[in-house]
Amino acid sequence: MIIDTDKILPSIYDETKPRKKYVLRLELDNSTVFKIWRGIICPSNIRLSYLSEFLVRTMGFVGYHEHMFTGSDGVEYVSTSLKEDWDVYGPHEGEYRDFNEWTLGDVLQKKGDSAKWTYDLGDNFTHTLTLREVHRYMRRKGVVFDPEYCIIGGENSCPPDDVGGIYGYEHMLEVLKNPGDEDEEEYQEYRDWIPEGFDPKRFNIQEARMRCWDFQRTVETVRMRMDDIIPPEMQPAPKMKRQQSVPKKLRERTADGGGEEN
Repeated sequence: MIIDTDKILPSIYDETKPRKKYVLRLELDNSTVFKIWRGIICPSNIRLSYLSEFLVRTMGFVGYHEHMFTGSDGVEYVSTSLKEDWDVYGPHEGEYRDFNEWTLGDVLQKKGDSAKWTYDLGDNFTHTLTLREVHRYMRRKGVVFDPEYCIIGGENSCPPDDVGGIYGYEHMLEVLKNPGDEDEEEYQEYRDWIPEGFDPKRFNIQEARMRCWDFQRTVETVRMRMDDIIPPEMQPAPKMKRQQSVPKKLRERTADGGGEEN
């Protein structure tokens, strides 16, 4: 019997494609107040659907909105449900593809390549994802012991979901910073709405790494479900290893002259 694993459960990796260790920088576009970025490590053959979920956790968004990629050639990589909507209700300008069927390495191939990642197609939090370095994963007796996924740096807090995009976010920060008499009602609304203790300049790398761990646990749960459904010899990807520490020099090379780990 032939089992179509992708129809049962999309595999995390495309094992037919090279597996390289990518060092990337993800930065929120159009932020004029301060830079909001993250430095990450990720395997090149991860499917864009899983990568997108990882980026949600990397930044710190809640994650209940649609998210998508746009390649440097303008091709859009979207969720299966969004693609089906566009197929039925179109027309949609430009070419679009199901991001379950494409990998990070399909979009970024060499140092300096970049793509756009957008979270929330209403608020349009658009980010630039840039490939900074390409390495091999270190192995011992065939087992990867490098961290497969890791957050290695960053600056400033992620904007809250549903704030109105980057411009709505910066407007909120301005109102909270300089509440005038005419803005008193708006100021109080924002104070009541944002999470208690929210600090736009705060970035805690340990908390970010805990979100990364949450992603790994999600992936491992998918693997366990695959164990129940698909015979081991037909499973497309090996078990993930626990995240380990990252060399300081590698963390530093991801930053553009700034960004401390708080």
